[in-house]
Amino acid sequence: MPPRSKNHSVRWEYHQEHAASFGRQVPELIMLGFDRFQEASPLYDHRHERCYEFVYVENGKVTWEVEDGVYPSHTGQFFHTRPGEWHRARLNFIEPCSIWWMIVISPSERRDWLGFADEDRQRMQASLACLPRIVSADVRVREQFLKLRGLLAQGTEADAFRVRHYVLDLLLHLLYPPVARQIPVDLHEAVLALTGAIEAEPARRWANKELAAKAGVSESHFYRLFQDLHGQSPANYIDRLRMNRACELLRQPGANVTNVAMDLGYKTSQHFATVFKKYIGVSPTQWRASPD
Repeated sequence: MPPRSKNHSVRWEYHQEHAASFGRQVPELIMLGFDRFQEASPLYDHRHERCYEFVYVENGKVTWEVEDGVYPSHTGQFFHTRPGEWHRARLNFIEPCSIWWMIVISPSERRDWLGFADEDRQRMQASLACLPRIVSADVRVREQFLKLRGLLAQGTEADAFRVRHYVLDLLLHLLYPPVARQIPVDLHEAVLALTGAIEAEPARRWANKELAAKAGVSESHFYRLFQDLHGQSPANYIDRLRMNRACELLRQPGANVTNVAMDLGYKTSQHFATVFKKYIGVSPTQWRASPD
């Protein structure tokens, strides 16, 4: 993960290299950390040799790029990368969010990985190799991260077996996630259809009341459905769509910040610039002048 920047409001980090003798008791766990980003912050290309990285989105939405693929993740989801894969936040900026991240040596790299017998270690390696890039998780995962953080911050060598337990528990949660709360098929399809309409017209001034009426539910019910499906409010979702479109428009020859703001439905260029910097991390003018 990136070094601390001025846009961090909270960061906690455990690194095996700085953990003295305690870290040597659980060599499989290379790093564990928590970040809360108030604004979009830089997160450039990086990779972890011999290691998997797992990122749990506690709050917000993060879009990742892994080599040639783009993977959006939101509240309650895990994203992961495999050993040696180059990855970054989309457009080199991580959006405002809260995340937990864990870097673990691949089971293929240690014959005594987390104390597994060889057959079980190979089975775990095969399972991780087939793991989907994005996995939905239960909210109780946060409690497991907090317990692990407490042990790493204040535990002793005698607690090493508990650290291994929590690391394994998190990995098993990824491999065998709980069944998500079901949304009726008709409502699920209705909200997805409305999402498509929003994506087709991001500049339109969509109102929750209008969207709820189209779905045939109350405004509060629609808000909850949208939040469950996308991990964020309709307003935040629309702003992010607009900012992605703004990034494309600003790179076009002769692009004008004010015109782009008006085209995307903002009443003033000042409001547009404020929202743009929140999500992208730089001003529209800086983005337009930066190299591709």
